Amino acid sequence: MNNTKSIKFDNQDQNLQQSESREQIDIVSDSSDLHPQDPQDIPLTDLDPSRMSESELFTEDFDNESGDEYVRLYHQDRKTRWLYKVRQFFHRLWEGPVEPRDDYAPRISKLEFFEELPVKFNQNISLTYRRILLTVYILFWFGLCYSILTPYLTVPPYSSDDSTPHIHSLTCSSSREFWNGKNAACGLHGELCPQIAKHSGDTDVVIRCPALCDRGSWTYSLMPIGDQRIKHRGYFVGGGDKVANSIDDSQLTNPYRADSYPCGAAVHAGLVSPFWGGCARLSYKSKSQPYFESAKGHYGVDDSIEFKSFFKSSFYFKMLKIDKETFYQCHDPRIVILITNVILGLPIVYLASGAAVYWIISIVGFWTICLATDPPITVDASDPQDFASLISIGLERFLPTCSILYILWHSSTKRTLSEPTSPDEKMSYLSRVILWYPLFWLGVLNNVSFDRLPVDRLTVSDLKEQSGALLAVSSIIVTISTCAVIQAYKIWLSGRFRKYLMVYSIFVFGLILLAQLPGLSLRVHHYILAMLLIPGCSTRGRTALLFQGILLGLFLSGASRWGLAAIAETITSLKRDDPLGKIVPPIFTAYDPASGTLQWQLIPDDVANVVAYNKYSSISLLVNDIEYFVLDNTSSLDLKSLLENTTSSMYNLVKEALSSGIKDANGDIPLYIRIGRKIPNTMVYSDFSNAAVLNWPSGKLTLPTPGLT
Repeated sequence: MNNTKSIKFDNQDQNLQQSESREQIDIVSDSSDLHPQDPQDIPLTDLDPSRMSESELFTEDFDNESGDEYVRLYHQDRKTRWLYKVRQFFHRLWEGPVEPRDDYAPRISKLEFFEELPVKFNQNISLTYRRILLTVYILFWFGLCYSILTPYLTVPPYSSDDSTPHIHSLTCSSSREFWNGKNAACGLHGELCPQIAKHSGDTDVVIRCPALCDRGSWTYSLMPIGDQRIKHRGYFVGGGDKVANSIDDSQLTNPYRADSYPCGAAVHAGLVSPFWGGCARLSYKSKSQPYFESAKGHYGVDDSIEFKSFFKSSFYFKMLKIDKETFYQCHDPRIVILITNVILGLPIVYLASGAAVYWIISIVGFWTICLATDPPITVDASDPQDFASLISIGLERFLPTCSILYILWHSSTKRTLSEPTSPDEKMSYLSRVILWYPLFWLGVLNNVSFDRLPVDRLTVSDLKEQSGALLAVSSIIVTISTCAVIQAYKIWLSGRFRKYLMVYSIFVFGLILLAQLPGLSLRVHHYILAMLLIPGCSTRGRTALLFQGILLGLFLSGASRWGLAAIAETITSLKRDDPLGKIVPPIFTAYDPASGTLQWQLIPDDVANVVAYNKYSSISLLVNDIEYFVLDNTSSLDLKSLLENTTSSMYNLVKEALSSGIKDANGDIPLYIRIGRKIPNTMVYSDFSNAAVLNWPSGKLTLPTPGLT
């Protein structure tokens, strides 16, 4: 027993020694004067500097080298974790979600009855009866639109008074029937203009204008007016409905310069509606107009352009109806056609299958643009060939458009609009009506929606010329980028991001190659942009309905109105009617008031190909935008003698302007003189210079600014 007790005491002593040893170890571990623990044995989470106080990080007892090592290890681990997360992000982006999903737009729970109605309609009515009903409905739709639109396109406008002159159907912009064009297009002394007054033998002319001439009367090519350069605005000079000097009792407006766009001027004067179009009566003055003041416009159009000198011809608007006269077929039915098609398309979108919705609405949208809202040509109903030409142009563009629509259907839209094949999936028919359909018509009406933005073409020169263009383009880029990110996320959720990334990489690479073609400029028209983006909208949610609707409308707008224009165009074609810069005009140098001699330099010093210039051996001088002098290859003109010669064609014009025109403090009127070159005995001209301003009769000359017109 003693041995047993001895063993127990020994064990107790041993335990006591072990306990004391552990206490000593704890004391040693807490002592900062002893050897520190190996940094590799300390958990890195405990080294987070954000969890450590300033005294812990920078205490005097803490060895500086050892502290830097701790922080370095922590930051190295954080960088490793960050790289790991980046790799994980791109791996998941490339591989897609673990469980891909692409759900239809959820139904609107509060309108469940209306969501179920198309399903019950298709279940309770057999396919045969639905097809018959659809056929009858489409025939009724076609007949209604035909009865509204055809009379306007085939029956000429007429009056109840047989003595009324022929009514001319015009476009919103210029018409060579009225004015041949700018610079020297009207010939020497402007004898070829205005054409309509010379051919009709009557000073009164009745015109019919289409709708949307508030914007359709804009000029997108450079138009010189005196020393002004007009572009990207309505082209109407002078006028206004506040008559200053009455010419006759039926006069409604002040005179407009004769080269103004007649329909644009009629809208500016408030005589023709931009929504319905209409007829107007204008009359040409027998005498020149000494000046044209700017006037405020109606229907929100720009103020008219001011011109401070004389012009050989002008017109003013008169009362249309004389002695209770009535006019027929004057108003444009395009808005009626648009509203009719939008309303009659609603049952199709709501009740029909996805394929029927896509094809019927797309075809209706195409022909609505071609025949009503934005036709490629303006039809003169008095010429039956015009209507036939419009149908021919439409058919020319319709067949290739249908081929592209077929590809877009199978690559994208079929997935979005087709009905579910599984009973577990439910489709929101109301979302198709609320989201896809309105955005589709917004794209179809591109000429009254996006074309109203201050963006003509996405070229550097056009963006610089329009105020607000850079802001508008920036907003468009931000919007498209945001939508692209949203749709890219939807594509990733469906597990197809890798496929579409490769497809769009090929698209971008192809565009870069096209941009490098010599002599051509890349032009991604809005219909091409829609073709490129629609395949990326191949999902089933609400975003796909929104994006596909507007993109499909934009595609049809471009294909129907402008045709399948080339994606790479020549630089010359992009200039439209702007100066080409191939043959530079002479340069004005001085005017001698004493001798009255106007002088210029024939060929600029930096011209290399003198032979080409020698072909243009005649010199053309424009005064107030009309050609008055054609000279041989000379470098001066005795302008004073010509202006003061009573037999000169300009003598009476200048005399009248000095008596009743706008004069400055010195009693001078401005004469705007431009110079160009011409091939003798032809109508082939070089570009003209900007206008030099000669204050007459003092003879003070202001040289033109650099540039061409």
